[in-house]
Amino acid sequence: MQTMTAGTRHGLLLVAAAWLAPIGSTLFAPVLPHMIEHFADVPHASLLAPLALVTPALFVALLAPVAGLLTDRFGRRSVLVWALGLYAAAGIAPFWLDNLHAIIATRAVVGIAEAGVMTASTALICDYFTGQRRAHWLSVQFGSAALVATVCFVLAGFLGNYNWRAPFLVYGATALFIPLILAIIFEPARGAVGKAAESDVADGIRSIVDLRFVGTLSATLICGALFYITPVHISLVLSERGYSDPSMLGLASAMGSVGVVAGAALFRFQSRRPVGALLAGAMLTQAVGFAVLYTQSSLAGGVVGMFINNVGCGISLPLVLAFTMSNLPEGYRGRVSGLWTSMFFIGQFVCPIVVAGVAALGGGMVAAMAVFAGFTALCGLLLLAGFAFGRALREPATTGSPVVPVH
Repeated sequence: MQTMTAGTRHGLLLVAAAWLAPIGSTLFAPVLPHMIEHFADVPHASLLAPLALVTPALFVALLAPVAGLLTDRFGRRSVLVWALGLYAAAGIAPFWLDNLHAIIATRAVVGIAEAGVMTASTALICDYFTGQRRAHWLSVQFGSAALVATVCFVLAGFLGNYNWRAPFLVYGATALFIPLILAIIFEPARGAVGKAAESDVADGIRSIVDLRFVGTLSATLICGALFYITPVHISLVLSERGYSDPSMLGLASAMGSVGVVAGAALFRFQSRRPVGALLAGAMLTQAVGFAVLYTQSSLAGGVVGMFINNVGCGISLPLVLAFTMSNLPEGYRGRVSGLWTSMFFIGQFVCPIVVAGVAALGGGMVAAMAVFAGFTALCGLLLLAGFAFGRALREPATTGSPVVPVH
């Protein structure tokens, strides 16, 4: 059987494909007020327009497991190509549409496409790379996504000065990925599991669904929700402190987001350490960041708190993904990638709801930071206790070699 070793071009292209998730969720956020104004005559426009922003995340959460099944059955490359085409077509459609409900429908299709893109690209990264190389590319994926989200926010604001529809044109440019995928990405050979009868598939799934697997997916949900707390709510925290200038808030958010890049890079070099120790450290780092946000009233204090918090987030997400995908049979990486993606986007979707509830009970967004500081500190301490007594938490996050059979 022919084999290949994936290289830098494969990793960069798959990481770039995974950028479509932050593009999808941030690209038209700055033009929401103009969109609401344009559809002012539509009943409940002030509620429906923001719904269009979060609809993709909901559909990714619901359909990523289905996308995972499709990648295992029909191949990662095929699903990725078709999903990219669907993403580009549905993403650009609102540029011509003048019906708010139709725009929301296209956003649902964008979410369906994102589920395919995220699941297939993540599964391919985990097919192509193992050990420290897998840790490297997963850390690059999450670290660069934070930077892309910041760039998209700035780009959307710039384009929105001309027309609120203009940012949707950027979605169409994602079709340029398709010829690159066809030219560079190869389909890993699917083993007997991928071609087995349904009864064999069911037996295989039962063999990988254990307490360790459920624990990693639960950790993904929690880490996914925590990941979005400061990027989404830092402006509200700083507004309570008296800082309201939009450009100042945007700059503070951008500076704080660099912490994700730093955390992802740190994970890259520490990936062979025990997963329990790394995740405990990530949670305690987030706790320190939340504590700084709660106690420091200056703008600089807010930036520092967000940066520290995001360092912990930058460690935790690639860590739980790498650990979830480690030691899996080759025929199940698509399914598991879909489940992981679903849990991550459920966390993204519920994050604003949870934060709003905590802020309402605690008396404000600043007070909510104290609650999350206590929660993440408790999680960190529990993980340290589990590390001391639990065998699974002493496992390294990454293992294996990078030679891939070609289908």
